[in-house]
Amino acid sequence: MSKTHNYDAKVKTILENLQPGERTCELTGEKWMMDEEEIGWYKKFNVPPSAWHPLTRVTICTCFATGFGWWHNKHAETGEKVLSYVHPATGIKVLPDPEFFERDFTDRGRGYDPDKNFFDQIRELQLATPFTAWRSIKIPVNSIALLSQGDENSYFVTACRSKNSMYGYSVLDMEDSAEVYESNNIHKSFSVLISDRIYNCRFVRQCFDCLNCDFIFDSRNCEDCFGAWNMRNKKYIWWGEQLSKEEWEKRRAEVDLGSRETLEKNRALFQEKLGNIAIWPENFNEQCEDSIGEGLRKCRDCKYIYAGFDSSNCYWGCVHLGRNEDNAFLGGAIGTTHCFYSHAPVESSNCKYVHSCYRCQNLEYCMQCYNCENCFGCVGLNRKSFCIFNTQYTEEEYWKRLDEIKCRLLDRGEYGEFFPLKFSPNYFYASAALIYLLDEAKEKALGALHIDPESYGAVGEEPEGVEKMTTADIPDHIRDMDPSVWAKRMVFDEKERRRFSFIAPEIRLYKQLNIAPSNIHPMTRLKNLVFEANSAIFVDATCNKCGKALTVSKNATYQNRKIYCREDYLKHLEQYG
Repeated sequence: MSKTHNYDAKVKTILENLQPGERTCELTGEKWMMDEEEIGWYKKFNVPPSAWHPLTRVTICTCFATGFGWWHNKHAETGEKVLSYVHPATGIKVLPDPEFFERDFTDRGRGYDPDKNFFDQIRELQLATPFTAWRSIKIPVNSIALLSQGDENSYFVTACRSKNSMYGYSVLDMEDSAEVYESNNIHKSFSVLISDRIYNCRFVRQCFDCLNCDFIFDSRNCEDCFGAWNMRNKKYIWWGEQLSKEEWEKRRAEVDLGSRETLEKNRALFQEKLGNIAIWPENFNEQCEDSIGEGLRKCRDCKYIYAGFDSSNCYWGCVHLGRNEDNAFLGGAIGTTHCFYSHAPVESSNCKYVHSCYRCQNLEYCMQCYNCENCFGCVGLNRKSFCIFNTQYTEEEYWKRLDEIKCRLLDRGEYGEFFPLKFSPNYFYASAALIYLLDEAKEKALGALHIDPESYGAVGEEPEGVEKMTTADIPDHIRDMDPSVWAKRMVFDEKERRRFSFIAPEIRLYKQLNIAPSNIHPMTRLKNLVFEANSAIFVDATCNKCGKALTVSKNATYQNRKIYCREDYLKHLEQYG
């Protein structure tokens, strides 16, 4: 039962007078139809309507998600260097995870000033309270990892459970692999995108249960294929052609992917096939009912959701993993129920406008809180209840003050939107919101904090005695790279205007996989991989076969791909796959 009766009365009047119709986003100028379904969500959560387009809302929330940036920040207390996802130009301080959980940040508490802008006050509290540097779920072993779920001997991996791997994002059970995105059970493989159960493969896109394959797309249970798309239960396919075992092995022996020239020639051909020849289904959803989205599995009544699993009755959002229910406008959620307009309420319920809050209930406008209940406008708290701006109150005083504050914010038009994008801890172009195809126009329109990625010492200082190289100096073939030599060299990526280096385990893995050394910054390579996947932006399209109207995801790389409706796609697989 609600205990903010004055606020309830005020918002009730707003909602009773709210009518469906065309709206214009105050940030982007984009128009949309606010329909009865959207209004129903405002009534469900007892909040005023947003003035921002639904896509704007979920994009901004997802910009707060840990993405593809690794930066040198500083320990909030000692000033020592700490590698983190938080860019130092944001002004946000960090503490190593174990130290963060040893602190009680109610010592940063303050009162709410009704004469000052609410978001200015929460920003002051954010800048005064450290964030966790790594956000690890399990402590990684001998690894450089963020959001680790148990990594061993791995480097630059985010949200992974991995061994002896590098440059992975959201991958469970990855071993001896590199450059993998949103996949599971990946072994001895390279450049894998949204795939499961892959062994000894290179350049894999949307595949399952494949072995000893290269350059494959939308294929399942395939073995010994080189250049295959829309295949099922196949062997010895060579760029779409069925070969004998002997002929296939002869051709494969002649292709050396350890050479960058050879690798790039085949990669270009692969992308040409995916863009012009391969058939793309209207979406890659499986076992879903009454849902609109992309990358959904076992979902029901989900609309405009990207990458969801085992979720139901969710509306506009992305990355919904593990039994999510009755949520709207979430930029990431795990095991979450009845949460609204937030980024990453994890195993939480009844939360609104929160950023990265774990195992919490009844929170509003909070950031990086853990195991908390009934808090408002707090940052960095753990196991607290009845706090406002990190100040502890009695239960009775909390509800009285909360009602007053929410009424004040509602009257001033400060209640009902997520945190401004400039509060994000991430560099805009390295956030997980790349799935929303970020560009300079969006950076400006959405109000991102404009950051020079190399400012504030974020990329570290050049070590003394390190040999400086250009990308032109990188050998064509991996056999010509000595780990003991190249691990001591710094390469400048002229296009990205950023430095990078090869680490010895990376070179050894490339030799093991016989993959040519890249001349592109590793974070750029991962971002390019993301852009090969379908995005989280949904548009109208038609089936290239029958002309049926469809809702599909935009794809930044394959903009003119052949898309079939589900029925025609399955017929195509039956006939050719």
